[in-house]
This record gives sequence, C-alpha cells and structure tokens, in this order.
Amino acid sequence: MKSAAFATIALFIAAPALAADPVSLIGTWKGEEVGVGAQDGWDRHEFILEVGEQRETAFTGKKSYGTAGAYETEDIYGSMTPDGRIVVVVDVDGVFTGSLVGSDVLDLCYSEMGEDASAKCAHLTRQ
Repeated sequence: MKSAAFATIALFIAAPALAADPVSLIGTWKGEEVGVGAQDGWDRHEFILEVGEQRETAFTGKKSYGTAGAYETEDIYGSMTPDGRIVVVVDVDGVFTGSLVGSDVLDLCYSEMGEDASAKCAHLTRQ
C-alpha cells in the first residue's frame, strides 16, 4: 500500500516536468561561421539555419552558408535534450553540436571528417 502511495505522489511530482513544452527552435538563425578545413583553408562566411518544422525535441530545416547571392543550401536534421540546452544537427556529411545559450542565441560547431575535413563554429541569433 505504501508503494502505491509513493508511486502516485511521484507521478504527480513528475507530471509538470513531463507536460512542459519543449523549447522551440522554429525560425531563422543567422550569424558568422569561422573555421578551417582541408579543402577550404581558413574560412569565414555568413551562416543561416532555418528550422521549419519541430516535433517535440526533434526538428528539420535547411542550412545556408556563403555570401549573399552565392549561398549553398542543404537539408538538416536535428534534436536536442529535453531542456533545450544541448543541440545536435546533421547534414549529409557532417555534424553540428552546440548549445542554446539564450532564448534567441545558439552556438553551434560543425565537424566533418575525410577529404573534406573541417571544423567551424558559429554564434547565431534568431531573427
């Protein structure tokens, strides 16, 4: 009987945490990406992350990088921890890891291995 009572109390205590909405990343995030790569050498360019759809902590969108009028764009797929603080994003050949450092500020670092090996980081602000 005591076990059932404790389980019921624990359920009510945990319920608000389970009911909380995940952090929304929907929107356009912009900033500058800086890094170095085997093919690109030292690199600095504009970076745009557009999150168009989100279900719970998972999301999809596009990344664009380069200079105005000459952007390269790729699909991205991502997820985050339930508290929204750690973010992981992938494209077809690389991985971003980062953190939400404010409600509208996202720091992401990209890494890619192989012939295109590179490491780049960006400080993005939601527009």
